[in-house]
Amino acid sequence: MVQHRVITIAVLSLVLLPSRIANAEWDKATASDGVEIHFEATGTGTPLFLIAGGPGQDSERFRFTHTLLQPSARLVFVDGRGRGKSVIPDGKKVAYSLEKDVDDIEAVRQKLGTPKIMVLGHSYGSMVAMAYAAKYPEHTAALISVSGCHGATVWQERNIEMVKVHLERHYPERWKRIVELHEAGHSTGQEPLAPMFGDLNELLVFNPESDWRLYPQLKRKRDPVEFKFNREVYLTMVGPDPEWKIEGTLAGVELLPRLKNYPGPALVIGGRHDRVSPPLNQVEIAKALPNAELVFFERSSHSPSVEEPLRFIRVVSEFIDSLPDQE
Repeated sequence: MVQHRVITIAVLSLVLLPSRIANAEWDKATASDGVEIHFEATGTGTPLFLIAGGPGQDSERFRFTHTLLQPSARLVFVDGRGRGKSVIPDGKKVAYSLEKDVDDIEAVRQKLGTPKIMVLGHSYGSMVAMAYAAKYPEHTAALISVSGCHGATVWQERNIEMVKVHLERHYPERWKRIVELHEAGHSTGQEPLAPMFGDLNELLVFNPESDWRLYPQLKRKRDPVEFKFNREVYLTMVGPDPEWKIEGTLAGVELLPRLKNYPGPALVIGGRHDRVSPPLNQVEIAKALPNAELVFFERSSHSPSVEEPLRFIRVVSEFIDSLPDQE
């Protein structure tokens, strides 16, 4: 009981963190195709790039627990193209793909003028982090993958198909209607099917009765124009029928064969109860990396940084602090 109260107090203190980090300023880098990538950097030391998931999320969700990593690194909050502050002007057509996201990270690194960076990606963001480290190992001081996915095959088999089975078993009446609508030609990326996949919180958290309450609390602390999700990015990359079949620009992407190209230090983090990026994903990622440490969070699902924030900050900080000085 005492331990539970201590953890609760710690989590609530994270909710009350300032909405902006002191001495942080937004800047922008220009990608190879002219897209402006906005980022915010604060602190000193080797830059730690924070790469959000989705694809389609912005960097706002990193500003609560991850700000506590600042003593160990210079934090760089990156809004990928089309996300957050990296708004695409009306009428401008741009490409959304994993490779574009990787090259956008490199554009920000060049803008900062630093020879090496650390990359931390969550969920889809882990794919960007892994692909960056494999493509630019000479510029990667460390790789941190959190709740990672390593390719289209496991996205289809262990995420999309798993959600279908979950719906069929636990929400049979809803699943029956989903199948009827899908067979009638409706896509899961649009109304009326899309909302039928949107409230399965039990797939994303270890304890939906307690842990999930934190997210609404965080959202109420933010400017209402923030915490946005760009569905155009999501549908372009995953596909027009994203909860049924992966067929967007991520189709055919497989990262495990690339990971041997990154020989540097890596930390692979997974939630023991993650249903959408299961522990098997993390084992396979760690095995494919030449120099990886694998850590599971036993009371977490897809977001260990929210469900076990104190341990998450400690594990990541200790990993960073153990690295050779890059300065």
